Amino acid sequence: MYGFPRDLDLDDIVGSEIQQICLGRFDVQFRFGSGRAICTQALVEVFQGGEMISAWDQEGKWSTASFQVLLDAIIEGYAVLDERLLEIHFKDALKLRLHDTSAEFKSVQFYPEMIVV
Repeated sequence: MYGFPRDLDLDDIVGSEIQQICLGRFDVQFRFGSGRAICTQALVEVFQGGEMISAWDQEGKWSTASFQVLLDAIIEGYAVLDERLLEIHFKDALKLRLHDTSAEFKSVQFYPEMIVV
């Protein structure tokens, strides 16, 4: 069984920002100023002030282009809400919710600092 562990350590992203949002045919990748990357093939939701402003699903399409507000937004913290939901908090009342929607496959991957050669 997969899912987000309660003790998931993403402390390195706090204080950094999302520098890139990479869109693939079947995934979205978030690249952080800390060097970490998160790749997902499951539901992604973006909230501003409690209202959902954009969502991405396995069809590979964003519901609106409003997800771009995440670029350069400073991360204030994160929380594992349950084994299927990770929430990343930004300044300006922004939230990024990553869902783990599969019990059979890993639908969210975390990559440590990228090495550039």
